[in-house]
Amino acid sequence: MVDSEIAKLHENLSLADEDGAVHEMVEDAQLDGVADVNHCLVGKVLLGKRVNREAFRALIDQLWSPFGAVSTELVGENIFMFYFNNQVDKDRIWQRGPWYFEKSLIALEKTTGTGNISLLGFNKVELWVQIHDVPIMCMNRRSVKWMAEQIGEVIDIPSDSKEC
Repeated sequence: MVDSEIAKLHENLSLADEDGAVHEMVEDAQLDGVADVNHCLVGKVLLGKRVNREAFRALIDQLWSPFGAVSTELVGENIFMFYFNNQVDKDRIWQRGPWYFEKSLIALEKTTGTGNISLLGFNKVELWVQIHDVPIMCMNRRSVKWMAEQIGEVIDIPSDSKEC
């Protein structure tokens, strides 16, 4: 096809309301062959350059295989979908984080609903922190909780920790 023919076809291309109704898939067709979102995690490698996919998959297989089988698929720029055989395996990986690749954090997100990846923010990660050089007068649960809240949301303070 000659460039002028393509340009002419492009000029005639339009989308308008009168072009027809929007058709939606029935729910059965949408879910046919799709992985259960409860068995998936989505991760983004927070690295300034493109991740080597094969090196990433090899590392994930090596690190995560003791916790259960996982299948990895690239779904975007440094964004990977992780498919687990069951929710128990997925939860093990979630709880044992944070995870890293090439010294860069892998921000994991749990999928919800239909698993729309574009809605995920990859802007939170659970970390265990220690606060050093705390004055003795501030070594109590209330002060420690306040200090931790200055960093971010406090998920848990170990109950077996002493009052000071």
